[in-house]
Amino acid sequence: MTTKFKSLGRDVYTIDRTVAAAGNSQATATGLTAVTNVVTSATATSADGLRLPTDWDVGDRLYVANTTAVALDVFPPTGKKINGGSDNAAIALKANAMGIFVAIGDDNWAATVDA
Repeated sequence: MTTKFKSLGRDVYTIDRTVAAAGNSQATATGLTAVTNVVTSATATSADGLRLPTDWDVGDRLYVANTTAVALDVFPPTGKKINGGSDNAAIALKANAMGIFVAIGDDNWAATVDA
């Protein structure tokens, strides 16, 4: 369920409280659309994935809370990167951990995740 908060008629903060991580590749990973994303389900037998959105403004932040018992892969948008890594390469978000992702331009993202 996504909850939206509005200011002057535009969405400024959204929460998706029931994200289901899916897929084990960038193409099949669950696309994120909310500012705050609470992952409540993932498959224990494979590294399920999430994909960051495209076309966010520089400085926009996205939060992911992995409340599952398994690690997740977080992918950038197609052809882009996270933390200066290789194009399309995922970073890991461990079980019961939080990740903060910041759009830094051209659909590239900076990230900090629980170690």
